[in-house]
Amino acid sequence: EMERHTMRIYALIMAGGMAKRMDGADKGLVLWHGKPLIDHVIDRIKPQVGHIAVSANRNLEEYTKRTPHVFSDSRQWQGLGPLVALCTAANDLQLATADWLLIVPCDTPKLPADLVEQFVAVAKRTPLCNAFYAETSGHQQYSVMFIRPQILQSAVPYLYTGQRTLRGWLQQQRARSVAFGSEENFANYNTPQDLEQPL
Repeated sequence: EMERHTMRIYALIMAGGMAKRMDGADKGLVLWHGKPLIDHVIDRIKPQVGHIAVSANRNLEEYTKRTPHVFSDSRQWQGLGPLVALCTAANDLQLATADWLLIVPCDTPKLPADLVEQFVAVAKRTPLCNAFYAETSGHQQYSVMFIRPQILQSAVPYLYTGQRTLRGWLQQQRARSVAFGSEENFANYNTPQDLEQPL
């Protein structure tokens, strides 16, 4: 418990995608068991972080009801994929004050209660590493990451090289994977069928 107070850990929830497989619905606001997906995500991570920001490109007023810290993709990069949220976050003064930034998608409603704890434990053992991402039984979960906010600046030149993937950027940052036990915790809810999963 003491640790948490000495380290400033913020979260960024990525809710800016187009959700083509959900017929273009705003995925963070899609209901799962009567509650928007993003609210499930917030419930999971809120006890683990000191502050939550949301990256969204529509329904901003809806997201602002959850946290005042909501921002949209910068105009010059709109439509270039998930990396754009990181490029935009690089200019966010509040996020820059964190020691660590937990980045999660808005459609993973079952994130583990010890997500931050596990990342912090590995980060302490590898002090020179500035970026980590989750892995479950050999599957890389690149969209769940734990990074030093200073490295966000590097996402901008990376985008200009014509590359668009979180995976490629994380590899460029020499990110390390952190193993988590249950794949279920990281399930993405991408289709109307996925929403039929039990709580």
